[in-house]
Amino acid sequence: KSFVEEYVLFMGDLHFGSKLFLEENFLKFIDYVNCKVPDTPEAEKIKYLFLVGDVVAGVGNYPTQEKDLKIIDIEEQFIGIANLLKKIRKDVKIIISPGNHDGVRLMEPQPLIDKKYAWALYDLDNVILTPNPSSVNIGATEDFGGFDVLTYHGFSFPFYNNTIPSLMTS
Repeated sequence: KSFVEEYVLFMGDLHFGSKLFLEENFLKFIDYVNCKVPDTPEAEKIKYLFLVGDVVAGVGNYPTQEKDLKIIDIEEQFIGIANLLKKIRKDVKIIISPGNHDGVRLMEPQPLIDKKYAWALYDLDNVILTPNPSSVNIGATEDFGGFDVLTYHGFSFPFYNNTIPSLMTS
């Protein structure tokens, strides 16, 4: 057990840039993390936010995707999500791993999100970018080794579910 009580949040599949991105709800979430929601004292203990894949909608992931996009440029999508994430208080570490919509190869393991397109995320001091899957240690102190957290977006699950007969559902 840790000697310090800290909270961790996990999210995935934000798909920023999609017409279906829930921006109003995400802004409410940011208010919560920033301790601006009444009667939520636990929010002060949030120290880590894991975003495990598909932080942006990407471009060209499936035929006619452009009709589903509000922002049709992947670099602009990363700039937009970075602008939202920079509103989160700076003592919260934001750990981001890629998914199949984030402009990285589909084959796993997936590399870091490319700085060429996601430079805006790289510019945020409290953001840590990792490959997918990844093991991240959090909460370590001089007297405590911390917790190892495995992050995984899970894109290969549909492949195996649709390929291995014993896993297929009828």
